[in-house]
Amino acid sequence: MPIHHAMLGTLPTSTERTFTALATPALGTSVCSVHENILNAGAVVPLHKHHVEEVIVCLAGSGECTFEGASPEPYRAGSVLIIPAGVAHTLRNAGDERLCQLAILAGPEPATQWLEPEGSVAK
Repeated sequence: MPIHHAMLGTLPTSTERTFTALATPALGTSVCSVHENILNAGAVVPLHKHHVEEVIVCLAGSGECTFEGASPEPYRAGSVLIIPAGVAHTLRNAGDERLCQLAILAGPEPATQWLEPEGSVAK
């Protein structure tokens, strides 16, 4: 059972956001994946969906999630978003500080299907 250290905290410098793999098959998982997602103020994760369920845990900052064109729903540190498989959604940093969150996916890879251009992201 692998233990990986110092995995959190990759900050966006030349991009608007980061999406850093913390747990994937390459790192030792077999049925799920976990990624750290950090957005600078005003940054957006464009409209996309996954073929598996996604759970987002907001660690710091405040954001908005829009599900399939509905009105944006606010969230903040301590919030947990549950996004069913196949549901298109977008995330936006709605605050003045970085938005830090963990994305936990029910599959070994995020297999993101972008419905808009992916934007400025470092992986």
